[in-house]
Amino acid sequence: MANTRFLKSEVERCVREQLKEKFGQPFDKRFLPVGQCADGSPATHEFDAVSADGRIVVGIKSSSGKTSGGRHPSGKIAAAYKELYFLSLMKAERRILALTDQEFYRILESECDGKLAPGLELMLIPLPPELAAQVQVVQEAASQEMSATTG
Repeated sequence: MANTRFLKSEVERCVREQLKEKFGQPFDKRFLPVGQCADGSPATHEFDAVSADGRIVVGIKSSSGKTSGGRHPSGKIAAAYKELYFLSLMKAERRILALTDQEFYRILESECDGKLAPGLELMLIPLPPELAAQVQVVQEAASQEMSATTG
């Protein structure tokens, strides 16, 4: 089974480090309120990177570009839009969807042209080459597993 936990731990750690360098403060994973449940309790969402002062909220996606079959990555785009939706609910100075893959960044940038809620940003944060290679191995293994179960 593909080690997709690797994507959540190592990739997010690396992106949080780059965000720290870029913005001069630490970032951590955090649940933040995004609404209210029917029973009156707060509805929360876990964001991948929130600045120490809470003024910058970031979702991180390490999706690659085209699918393994060379198709338009509609499922990956839908997942990015889902994260953008949650970011749109935040009252923060900066609300960013950080993407680690240049091809997926270009695809999503084109897909979102004129469609992003005001104040939302897409940001490319490339991974170091050795980490990007490890991510590619995990993504290929996951893709092969999906092909085996659907094929």
